Amino acid sequence: MILLLTLFIVTYLLVSYLSIYQLNMRPTQAARLIFGMALIIFASTWLSGLPGSLWVILLVICLVINIEITAFKAKIHDMKGQQILHIFTVAMAAMIIATAFLLSI
Repeated sequence: MILLLTLFIVTYLLVSYLSIYQLNMRPTQAARLIFGMALIIFASTWLSGLPGSLWVILLVICLVINIEITAFKAKIHDMKGQQILHIFTVAMAAMIIATAFLLSI
């Protein structure tokens, strides 16, 4: 399941990148929102029975919110804010995967 969660996060980040920077259209923005909600639902259902899983679910929610803030910053052309948000995105994705791996052991 860790591999599935990792692939889901990578797919979500790829869809988000495409919808924010390459194909800024309504269908790709809708796909970004749908993938974000699906990631939250997947993480909450898969990790719901494990002790300490609340932190991973909160990190997933923070990741989705971070991507939406990045989309807003890209719209107003705030490059410095985007760089900071990109660093946080990578750090949160790594923390989600590492924490979920430690919970599943």
